[in-house]
Amino acid sequence: MSSSELTVNQAGPADLIASVWYTLGFRPLNSLVLIALHGPRGRVGSMLRIDLTPAWFGPDGVSDVLDAAVESVTGPGAAAFAGVPPGSSFSPGVLPLRVVAVVATADALIVPAPQVIRALPHRLLRAGVWVYDLIGVTPTTYRSLTCPDEDCCPAAGRPLSEVESSRVAVAHVMRGERLADSEHDVIGDVGEPVAESLDEMSSEADELDPADADDADGGAGDGAGDEAAAERRRRRWWRTFNALLGRVEGWDTDRLGVAELGDSYLRDAVFVRLAATPGVTRVRLLHQLLAGQAPPDLTEHWGTLFTGPPDRELFARGEEVLAALARRGTAAERGPVLAVLALLAWYRGNGVRTRLLMERLRSENPVLPDELPRLAGLVETLCATGTAPPWVELSADGPGSGPAAQGWAG
Repeated sequence: MSSSELTVNQAGPADLIASVWYTLGFRPLNSLVLIALHGPRGRVGSMLRIDLTPAWFGPDGVSDVLDAAVESVTGPGAAAFAGVPPGSSFSPGVLPLRVVAVVATADALIVPAPQVIRALPHRLLRAGVWVYDLIGVTPTTYRSLTCPDEDCCPAAGRPLSEVESSRVAVAHVMRGERLADSEHDVIGDVGEPVAESLDEMSSEADELDPADADDADGGAGDGAGDEAAAERRRRRWWRTFNALLGRVEGWDTDRLGVAELGDSYLRDAVFVRLAATPGVTRVRLLHQLLAGQAPPDLTEHWGTLFTGPPDRELFARGEEVLAALARRGTAAERGPVLAVLALLAWYRGNGVRTRLLMERLRSENPVLPDELPRLAGLVETLCATGTAPPWVELSADGPGSGPAAQGWAG
């Protein structure tokens, strides 16, 4: 059972904790995680994580945490968190919203419980949200903080090894998913930018197909206005990218240029290739993008191309290739790559990775290149407003009944 199939009617705290771990990509500590529940069976939906500072036990810390929790379920991102389709009306006080709250701190199981734990259910209830369960997690133990059964949930907690061997954890491990050691390590795959090189001559011309050698002197974004040459460069890069996606023998990421993703059409094509629903419309849009003909606003296609959950295997391979590309670029060169990776992370529902990638992009490029603000701004807007991917919506059968019930970590 994966996180996307999980319902609280058939899951215990261990499964819910594992769902949090694998949705976020790491084991959170000093965190409050709110998990939305949908439908009569309580299908697990979106997740929101709130940092708990060292001062969270004090009066000011308690107030800050409670305010952040209420804001998360009543603020701009509330509709997405509750699983309401885009454009639909939403009122937390009218639409019954249930959550499971997971408190992960070293002292989460102490008795009596810290004030923030005691106050959280009442504060959320005033905002129209019912806390279905409250689970405490320490680095070694866990238990439901609302369960009075000492045999089920002893005061000292149950061993965290039960989470590691839960059905949800095993399902994710069987899919090849691994947890990062920490939040920072969630983006460990992109590494650090390489140092600026004094020798900027590229050896890419030696790696080109003979038929493409006449274009070797024109890099992406050369400003020459030669659209035909720009299209040939895109298609040459595209052939290599698709060979790498398919793991074609004899192809490796060293054959893929980094600077080419400064081309907005190529960046959009990468996103469409990995995220869009296969079919004639996607093929047509890809041809337009590679030719530099499509309008640079993919939101026009949300309703037709991006209504299905991502292909996990394809996404994983695409992110692997792009991360390898990022590790070869300077800070300026890899900025567009980080932006694409952030958009992909947002689309597959990992808000933590999205935020970390955008923070890294901003720290490495305080002044963004001219070609990047559109994509970077889009991702930052999606994060700031708590906007969920277009496939995270309710089906006609009601909350939690369709594929959109897969976990989304905001």
